[in-house]
Amino acid sequence: MGLEEKPNLPSKNRRYRDSFHYAFKGIKTVFQEERNMKVHVAAGVFMLLFSLFLPLTKEEWLWILLVSYLVFVMEIINTVVENLVDLVTNEFHPIAKKVKDMAAAVVLVTATFAVLVGALIILPKLWQLIN
Repeated sequence: MGLEEKPNLPSKNRRYRDSFHYAFKGIKTVFQEERNMKVHVAAGVFMLLFSLFLPLTKEEWLWILLVSYLVFVMEIINTVVENLVDLVTNEFHPIAKKVKDMAAAVVLVTATFAVLVGALIILPKLWQLIN
Protein backbone atom coordinates (compact mmCIF):
# COMPACT_ATOMS: atom_id res chain seq x y z
CA MET A 1 0.00 0.00 0.00
CA GLY A 2 1.60 3.30 -1.09
CA LEU A 3 1.45 6.65 0.67
CA GLU A 4 -0.95 8.02 -1.92
CA GLU A 5 -3.49 5.45 -0.75
CA LYS A 6 -3.38 6.71 2.87
CA PRO A 7 -4.86 10.23 2.81
CA ASN A 8 -5.11 10.48 6.61
CA LEU A 9 -1.38 10.30 7.28
CA PRO A 10 0.05 13.37 9.02
CA SER A 11 2.39 15.46 6.93
CA LYS A 12 4.91 18.18 7.57
CA ASN A 13 3.81 21.77 7.14
CA ARG A 14 4.83 22.95 3.73
CA ARG A 15 5.04 26.61 4.72
CA TYR A 16 6.39 28.40 7.79
CA ARG A 17 3.11 30.28 8.02
CA ASP A 18 1.32 26.96 8.56
CA SER A 19 3.72 26.08 11.39
CA PHE A 20 2.95 29.36 13.15
CA HIS A 21 -0.78 28.88 12.55
CA TYR A 22 -0.76 25.46 14.24
CA ALA A 23 1.47 26.67 17.07
CA PHE A 24 -0.91 29.54 17.86
CA LYS A 25 -3.81 27.10 17.59
CA GLY A 26 -2.06 24.97 20.24
CA ILE A 27 -1.66 27.98 22.54
CA LYS A 28 -5.35 28.81 22.06
CA THR A 29 -6.28 25.23 22.93
CA VAL A 30 -4.25 25.30 26.15
CA PHE A 31 -5.99 28.53 27.20
CA GLN A 32 -9.41 27.09 26.40
CA GLU A 33 -8.89 23.75 28.12
CA GLU A 34 -6.62 24.53 31.07
CA ARG A 35 -7.88 26.70 33.91
CA ASN A 36 -4.40 26.73 35.45
CA MET A 37 -2.90 28.34 32.34
CA LYS A 38 -5.24 31.29 32.81
CA VAL A 39 -4.13 31.57 36.44
CA HIS A 40 -0.44 31.40 35.48
CA VAL A 41 -0.86 34.03 32.77
CA ALA A 42 -2.80 36.33 35.09
CA ALA A 43 -0.08 36.00 37.74
CA GLY A 44 2.66 36.53 35.16
CA VAL A 45 0.99 39.61 33.67
CA PHE A 46 0.41 41.04 37.15
CA MET A 47 4.05 40.48 38.04
CA LEU A 48 5.28 42.08 34.83
CA LEU A 49 3.00 45.10 35.24
CA PHE A 50 3.92 45.44 38.91
CA SER A 51 7.62 45.24 38.01
CA LEU A 52 7.27 48.20 35.65
CA PHE A 53 7.05 50.44 38.71
CA LEU A 54 10.27 49.14 40.25
CA PRO A 55 13.86 50.03 39.38
CA LEU A 56 14.89 46.65 37.98
CA THR A 57 18.18 45.95 36.25
CA LYS A 58 18.33 44.27 32.87
CA GLU A 59 19.41 41.03 34.56
CA GLU A 60 16.48 41.15 36.98
CA TRP A 61 14.08 41.66 34.06
CA LEU A 62 15.63 38.70 32.28
CA TRP A 63 15.13 36.48 35.33
CA ILE A 64 11.51 37.55 35.74
CA LEU A 65 10.79 36.96 32.05
CA LEU A 66 12.60 33.63 32.12
CA VAL A 67 10.70 32.19 35.06
CA SER A 68 7.39 33.54 33.74
CA TYR A 69 7.89 31.86 30.38
CA LEU A 70 9.15 28.67 32.03
CA VAL A 71 5.88 28.34 33.92
CA PHE A 72 3.90 28.81 30.69
CA VAL A 73 6.04 26.25 28.86
CA MET A 74 5.72 23.69 31.66
CA GLU A 75 1.94 24.15 31.73
CA ILE A 76 1.83 23.45 27.99
CA ILE A 77 3.99 20.34 28.42
CA ASN A 78 1.76 19.20 31.30
CA THR A 79 -1.29 19.59 29.06
CA VAL A 80 0.42 17.59 26.29
CA VAL A 81 1.23 14.77 28.71
CA GLU A 82 -2.32 14.72 30.11
CA ASN A 83 -3.82 14.60 26.62
CA LEU A 84 -1.47 11.81 25.52
CA VAL A 85 -2.32 9.74 28.59
CA ASP A 86 -6.03 10.27 27.92
CA LEU A 87 -5.49 9.24 24.30
CA VAL A 88 -3.80 5.99 25.34
CA THR A 89 -6.32 4.94 27.98
CA ASN A 90 -9.76 6.09 29.04
CA GLU A 91 -9.81 3.78 32.06
CA PHE A 92 -8.12 4.40 35.39
CA HIS A 93 -4.64 2.98 35.50
CA PRO A 94 -2.18 3.58 38.36
CA ILE A 95 0.72 4.27 35.96
CA ALA A 96 -1.37 6.76 33.98
CA LYS A 97 -2.18 8.52 37.25
CA LYS A 98 1.51 8.61 38.22
CA VAL A 99 2.45 10.10 34.85
CA LYS A 100 -0.21 12.81 35.14
CA ASP A 101 0.77 13.55 38.75
CA MET A 102 4.44 13.88 37.82
CA ALA A 103 3.62 16.19 34.91
CA ALA A 104 1.60 18.36 37.29
CA ALA A 105 4.53 18.30 39.73
CA VAL A 106 6.78 19.77 37.02
CA VAL A 107 4.46 22.78 36.81
CA LEU A 108 4.30 23.12 40.59
CA VAL A 109 8.08 22.98 40.99
CA THR A 110 8.58 25.52 38.20
CA ALA A 111 5.91 27.85 39.61
CA THR A 112 7.54 27.60 43.04
CA PHE A 113 10.89 28.51 41.48
CA ALA A 114 9.22 31.49 39.77
CA VAL A 115 7.78 32.69 43.07
CA LEU A 116 11.19 32.38 44.78
CA VAL A 117 12.96 34.27 42.00
CA GLY A 118 10.25 36.93 42.02
CA ALA A 119 10.46 37.29 45.79
CA LEU A 120 14.26 37.55 45.74
CA ILE A 121 14.08 40.32 43.15
CA ILE A 122 10.93 42.20 44.17
CA LEU A 123 11.01 42.16 47.98
CA PRO A 124 14.33 44.04 48.37
CA LYS A 125 13.12 46.66 45.86
CA LEU A 126 9.89 47.12 47.82
CA TRP A 127 11.87 47.34 51.07
CA GLN A 128 14.01 50.09 49.54
CA LEU A 129 10.93 52.04 48.45
CA ILE A 130 9.33 51.76 51.90
CA ASN A 131 12.48 52.95 53.72
